[in-house]
Amino acid sequence: MWLDAIVSGLTAGSLYCLVAMGFNILYRPTKVFNFAQGDLVMLGSMASALLITQQSWPWYAALAAAMVAIALLALLEERIAVAPVLKRSANGTAWIITTLAVSMIITNAVGKVWGPDPIVVHAPPPFSVGVLPLNGVSVSSYQIALIALTLLLVFGIDQLYRSLWGKATLAVAEDRDAALLRGIDPGSISRWSFALGGMLAGATGYLASPVLSASTTLGGVLLLKGFAAAAIGGLGSNRGALIAGYMIGLVEAMSALLLSPGYDNAVMLALVLIVLLARPGGLFSTLEARTV
Repeated sequence: MWLDAIVSGLTAGSLYCLVAMGFNILYRPTKVFNFAQGDLVMLGSMASALLITQQSWPWYAALAAAMVAIALLALLEERIAVAPVLKRSANGTAWIITTLAVSMIITNAVGKVWGPDPIVVHAPPPFSVGVLPLNGVSVSSYQIALIALTLLLVFGIDQLYRSLWGKATLAVAEDRDAALLRGIDPGSISRWSFALGGMLAGATGYLASPVLSASTTLGGVLLLKGFAAAAIGGLGSNRGALIAGYMIGLVEAMSALLLSPGYDNAVMLALVLIVLLARPGGLFSTLEARTV
């Protein structure tokens, strides 16, 4: 029973980590929280329902198509809802309204196409959501693959920040004006970051569908948990997001086992409160205080 809860917590935590990484990718160069990120994840899950379940596309071809489509949508959001705001004031907060507006537009548009009922999506071959006989532990090959893939993505994206593009992104995150003086185009970095964040959101929705089913309500749930993971781990830290995602997933699983599944949000928010009271910047915050 305890081992089953741990597996469930690690599976959910992997998805929370992926959503938190999407926040981090966008936040680093823009200092913007994309409140439509959860809806982009939801679009990924609904795309899996459309292409795989209804249109019978090959799983991996459908994944690639959805990632590209949602990356383009995220890029469109950056051009319309974020870039004009940052152009007026890099330190402004009008992006809260504009990204929320994008979120509401996506939610209403998708609601007109798909109903509220969840749609079952099968796991990608050769994996399965069927339980494996591992000494009584309820774990599937897909859950194992999802956890392993999350670890690889965290490592891979951290390595990406060691590339020339990644160093330029970190320079923009450190000082947007100074980076511009050094010949780095913050606008280009912002566009590429939104495209990468959109690709990750689409992939996250796809990966979530076999375990959570595709649903128009999926975005809101994962948005809240992903935002909590980003806050606990420290904004900008993907390794922090990984640890925080697993913390939240395990705490939720244990609270469901010991208390009731209905307490998961309350327990999660209590964890966020405790951590941020002790470390306001998160466990692995990359933010530093400056004297000016």
